[in-house]
Amino acid sequence: MKRILYILCVFVLAVACTKEDRKNQLVTQEESIDKYISSLKDVRIARNGGSNRLVFIEGTGADSLAAGDSVKFYYAGYLFSSGKGKLFATNDTTVALENNFLLEEDMKECLLSPKDMVTGLANGLVGARAGEMCEVVFSAKYGYDNDIVYNVPKMSPLIFEVWIEGIVKN
Repeated sequence: MKRILYILCVFVLAVACTKEDRKNQLVTQEESIDKYISSLKDVRIARNGGSNRLVFIEGTGADSLAAGDSVKFYYAGYLFSSGKGKLFATNDTTVALENNFLLEEDMKECLLSPKDMVTGLANGLVGARAGEMCEVVFSAKYGYDNDIVYNVPKMSPLIFEVWIEGIVKN
């Protein structure tokens, strides 16, 4: 009986430490993202649902993206490392060629929804307009969290460079 209680206590302690480590890691990621954002000049910052959209070129369309709208866009996804780190996905030919990276797909068209794209990207694109060029950056909490997905390690903050070609209001 004592052995079972001992094993149970060790398990509870290990789980508690893991949750605390994850929480501390997310805080550190958010601090690093904030430091990156504060280092940028002449960039409009839009924050939504844990995501930060850094607008480098303003869109010209009359309509802005809302949850459930369709968006046509090119993207390059990077691991965040005080800015753009290692490229892990892209559908932009130029970015793929510059990085000797296998092109994944042509222009993406999907619903602005966490069901169709990672939550941080969906949250970050709310309010964007056709013609906009931006970066969307967020912690692992809004990315793949504690999962390893393709070539993205668990607990990785992400940054997406996005070129919005068009939107369709739904």
